[in-house]
Amino acid sequence: MIDNIKLLLGDASNNFSDELITLCYEMSIGEIEAYCNRTADKELEMIAQKMTIIKLNRMNSEGLQSQSFSGVSVNYIDGYPADIQTVLNRKRKIKVV
Repeated sequence: MIDNIKLLLGDASNNFSDELITLCYEMSIGEIEAYCNRTADKELEMIAQKMTIIKLNRMNSEGLQSQSFSGVSVNYIDGYPADIQTVLNRKRKIKVV
C-alpha cells in the first residue's frame, strides 16, 4: 500500500515519511468506513489511496481556498473529486433506525 502511494506521488514522495503516509492512509480508511457504514473492500482501499494522496498534497495548506503569486494562480478543490464521491456514494450502506 505505501509503495503504491509513493509510486503515484512520484518525486513528491521524498517529502513524506512512511509513517506520515501510513497515518494519512489510516485516516482515509476511517473516513471511508464511517461514511459508507461498512468495512473497506478492495475498491474502497484503492479510493483510500487516492484520498491519501490528496491529503498529503494538501498538507500545510489547510483552509486555503486559492492563492496567487508572480502571475500564477492556484485554486484548491473543496472536498474530494467527483470520481471519489461517486464510488463512496455507490458503496454507502444506509442505516435504518
